[in-house]
Amino acid sequence: MVKKSEITIVIVSYYRGERLKRCLDSINKLTPIIVWDNNTTGEELDKVKSAEQTHPHSQFIYSKENVGLVKAWNQGIIQSKTDWVLLTCDDMIFDEDWFDVFTSILEEKPQLEQIHLNSFNCVALHKKTIVRMGWWDERYRYYPSMEDDDWYLRTVEILKYSPYGGFPNHIPFPKEYKESLKEEMDLKEVYFNREDNFTYFCNSNFSPYKIIGKSTTTGGEDDAGSRNNEGGSMDRGNNITGVEFHYQKWKLVDPRLESIKKDSILLGKDGRCWKRIQHDLDFYPEIRNKYAKKYFNINLY
Repeated sequence: MVKKSEITIVIVSYYRGERLKRCLDSINKLTPIIVWDNNTTGEELDKVKSAEQTHPHSQFIYSKENVGLVKAWNQGIIQSKTDWVLLTCDDMIFDEDWFDVFTSILEEKPQLEQIHLNSFNCVALHKKTIVRMGWWDERYRYYPSMEDDDWYLRTVEILKYSPYGGFPNHIPFPKEYKESLKEEMDLKEVYFNREDNFTYFCNSNFSPYKIIGKSTTTGGEDDAGSRNNEGGSMDRGNNITGVEFHYQKWKLVDPRLESIKKDSILLGKDGRCWKRIQHDLDFYPEIRNKYAKKYFNINLY
């Protein structure tokens, strides 16, 4: 079974020094930690450096530019020395029993490669999943973004079924739309418990396990110090947002017109259906190939 020293927590930090300190305070010191700071400056940088001084067991990496969330996660995966990594942000507060929850799930379902302890706010990944799926797509650079939707759709693309999600209240789906997906939605529990399902969501209605850090305020709220506003990331300039890029990579599909039975039609976690337009990029092929040799004894290239 995985030990605390065998999973690295990767925390992305950006202008939230006090929240970062609370996040670090909630983690057991036996667990390797990498903090990637996305070029915080001024007084907030002083707070980040103060957190580093009070947590000398953590490895701090100070980026000279804001590379965005998913590139920071990719870099954290690469810098880590363990097979498992846990990806999160500086406003995640861990429950004391987070590791017990993680290992209990893994003991029950040893085939898992992704364990979402709190949806995409706190994701444990085995590096096998990088071989299987590729890297987080670094083209989802600027807030507001949909890197979580992209990752989930790529998971569904491999599984050939959608094991998580439903119809959220904030999207006004027509009755006929929901009826067209009833069969798929009715199979969610079956899909969730399939032995070939390599992903797990504590947020699922079918999970008996608690959601870790349920009260954490992850995201881009203006008051969270994330330096986002209604126009998106403050440093975006004329660059497109992650949401805009998502609609270039994936096409929104109406299941009343195109059957969900087609392998090319993917049911997302929020009830919307998508079809791929653009291919994924392999941002670090040599490292991914190294993982392929280590975990599967194969060469990708």
